[in-house]
Amino acid sequence: MMRPYRRPTPPPHWHPAGRYPAIRTVLGITFGTSFALSLDHLYGNGYTVDGYGNDMVYLRNVTQLNYLWPDATLFYGPGGLTGSEFFYSTSVYDPSRYNYVYRDLVRAYGPPATMTYPNGGYMATWFINGNGYIRLQFGRGESYGGSSRFYTSLSFGN
Repeated sequence: MMRPYRRPTPPPHWHPAGRYPAIRTVLGITFGTSFALSLDHLYGNGYTVDGYGNDMVYLRNVTQLNYLWPDATLFYGPGGLTGSEFFYSTSVYDPSRYNYVYRDLVRAYGPPATMTYPNGGYMATWFINGNGYIRLQFGRGESYGGSSRFYTSLSFGN
């Protein structure tokens, strides 16, 4: 389930609550790192790079937040690495991955700044000190083959 990269915007009058850790890296790559240096890091650290192009790097079977994600994408702009998205899908309605990751994120960052329910799914967004964000989403989507699947996606960015 590929979507264009868009950084979410904090709600009006939002301000960081508490002293939650800033998000400065993803998979050991600091936000702002160039595309070429990121590829060197990924290959050098044993990540499975499935492909790259158009300011994106596609990865397989990466661990994030102590969960294995079969698919991931890193997004780049003129200033280097800007965001990431990790995907897990099932053929049946099963929000358990979403629920486990949500619980872990609430423990680490407190309640989300926004919570919405697009198309019968769930989407929680945290905005973190230092301009970072985390978005967790669960819902139905189409796979590349055209079949309907249920996706949990986790996004980090700056």
